[in-house]
Parts: sequence; structure tokens; C-alpha cells
Amino acid sequence: MQETELTNLMYELLSPKENPERWRLYLELFDKHVLRLKMSNKELEHARVFVDSSKVPEEDKYHMQFIENKQKRIDLVIITSKRFIPIEVKIKGKEDAVDQPNQCRDYWCEAEAYHKDNSLSEPPVLYYLTPQGEFPSWESVGDFGFQDRSTNFIRSDKIDDVAFCSEGFYWIDACEKNPPKDRDSEKNLISVSEEIDKMITRTYSQGLTEEVMRKFFTALDNRFDENFCQKYHLKRGGNKRMEIGDCYTYKRYIDRFFGTAFSWPSICLQCTDVKLDDDKELWLRVGCYNGRYSYLDESLAFCAGFMIFSNEIKEGLYKEPEIKRLLNGRNILPQKIVAEYDKKFNGLVGRTDLHDARGNLIYFTDVDRTLRQFRTQEDIVRAVEHIMIEIKKLLRRFIYG
Repeated sequence: MQETELTNLMYELLSPKENPERWRLYLELFDKHVLRLKMSNKELEHARVFVDSSKVPEEDKYHMQFIENKQKRIDLVIITSKRFIPIEVKIKGKEDAVDQPNQCRDYWCEAEAYHKDNSLSEPPVLYYLTPQGEFPSWESVGDFGFQDRSTNFIRSDKIDDVAFCSEGFYWIDACEKNPPKDRDSEKNLISVSEEIDKMITRTYSQGLTEEVMRKFFTALDNRFDENFCQKYHLKRGGNKRMEIGDCYTYKRYIDRFFGTAFSWPSICLQCTDVKLDDDKELWLRVGCYNGRYSYLDESLAFCAGFMIFSNEIKEGLYKEPEIKRLLNGRNILPQKIVAEYDKKFNGLVGRTDLHDARGNLIYFTDVDRTLRQFRTQEDIVRAVEHIMIEIKKLLRRFIYG
């Protein structure tokens, strides 16, 4: 299936013209699983959907109003009373999947200009929807990419990398639980579902490992309750886009863990008593990395550590001079922890590899090892219990020095 065909099918599911029976529900589910903006009922009711397709009349296409290159067309646009939401759909590996120079940057700038011109209240964001959560190219994002070109990370306050294999799958799965009676709309729904299924490339054993990871992270997450957070001066976030820890939440990234794109499923908690620069926060981060970028000098073991998060760029800082400038001599973390920081990636200060109840390291990237290590729920429970002891030890160093 070509990108244009898939995009048009998505439009027909979300458009009140094409799917009057279910569009409202499917759009609400799209917001819940893909956009995560928590739009109100009123906002959803009056939403308009546009598509770049030769099959629809001109009034159903969004025509660029503000950027210089008006030949560019955004794949999907959702406009509400509060937001202009551009969505770029890419099926990597296809000949027509190459990003144009400044493509994503121009689309975001169009959204920003539309917001200003129409006095919309919410900040704009471009959704970059690919099979497994790939990032757009440097050429496409321009100065929205990190200045260090050894990485291709992007500013998540500007562009959100969403995936058919995770967010898209849960959206279409929820839609299928509420199928339309109209034959054509039902056929469209089936077609999109089948196309997303083709994008999910995990093996059977990898699927079993993902289930272990979900149980493992859920059990660990439950231990970070209100009493724990109060004792260790921590704060939880919610499930809305850009709340504490959203960039790395395990609920999104486990589904991408065995794909081709970057994935770091994590639990993040803000350290509430720490004051850094106005736009910086210190987080406790617990998680693992799937090793998809060869230039990242990072262990694959399950670990915990502290990370400085920048609200300006909505990402964790990782450069050694920046980390030490913010922490040296501040009595925030023990100076020995700060002095030992020399990691190239991800800013985990005081990184501590975590172990199961038998003292073994945890490598979810090693499928056979994981399935032997966690054969039962009891194995998971015991491992989580041991991990909490290690995390508390790390936090005591943070709280008491």
C-alpha cells in the first residue's frame, strides 16, 4: 500500500463527510491513543479534517497560507477551535517516503502561523507517523534537530514521533471494537488494520518478551506510589503529552523495543526539591535502551539514574559540560556522583545497573535470557522487590548525600 492510499483511508475514517456514523468516536480514539491532547467534547465535535489527496474536492484539502513554498502539502490536518494539528505519514522504505528539505520544519511553521493568525490557545506540534517511530531526517527538521549532529534526535516540543506499531495499533484496535455498519467504512477500517499489522515485525519470542516487559514495568511502576514519592521527594506525571516522563514512557516504547527505531522505555519521576535553571528539572529515570543507534555509547542493561530535563527542548541533557555546569558544587547530588559522570548519551548521572532477585543483570534485548529469567509472575515480583532496594539506596544518596 502506498502512503497516499493509507493516508486517504485514515482520512475517510476520521472525516464526518466520509464516515458520518463513526467519525466522532474514531477521532476521539485517535486523540486518546495517537495525539494524546485530551481534547474536550466540544473541541472534538467541531473538528475539521483535511487530506492531501486527488480523490477529494479542493475544500477538503488544506492549502498552505503562510509558508513560502506553497507547493508542499501536509498529508493530514485536523483543525479545532484550539489547535492546528499537522500529521505527516511516512512508510519508510518506500520510494515516495523521502523527506523534502525543511519539510517537517515548514509544516510546523505553518501550524505556528495559523495559531497566531487565529489566536489559538494551544502550542502547535507536528505528528510524524511512521511504522516504528522513526525520526525525520536532519534535512527535514532543520534547526528543530539537536545541534549535535552525531545524533538525529529532534525537539519533541515541535515534532512528536508516533508509530503505527504502537500508538496507531491501539487506535485502530479500539476502532475495530466499534465497527461501523456502513460497508465501505467497515472495509476502510479493515484495510488500515491489515496494513498496520504488516508493519509489526516482532517475532513470536519477541512478543512474549514484550509481555514480560509490560508486566515487569507495571509491577515496578505500582511501587512508586504516593507514599514513596513523598518520602523521596518525587513527583509523578500523568498520561498527557509532555507531562513528566512522557518522552520515555514505557507504555509507548515497549511496543517499539524490537523494531528498527530508537526505544528507551522508562519510568520518570521529577525531583521536587531541586532548583536548577528556570527551564530545567532533575528527574529520576528507571529504564532500558534497545541499542538501535550505533553511535550511542550506552549499556543495554536495565538501570536507574538522575537526568536533567530541559523544558525548552523537551528532552534530557547529556553533554558533559552542560551536566557539570548545572550540578557542580550545588549540593544537589553527592559531588562524587557528579564528578564520575562521563556518559556520552542521555545524561544519566549516578547510573546504577539493576539486578533481579538472584543478583543477575537484566537485558530485555536478550530474548532467550529474559524468557528464562522471568518464567513466572513470581520471578517478576521478586526482581522488582530487589530493584526497589537498589533504587532506595540510590535515592538515599540523593536525599542524604
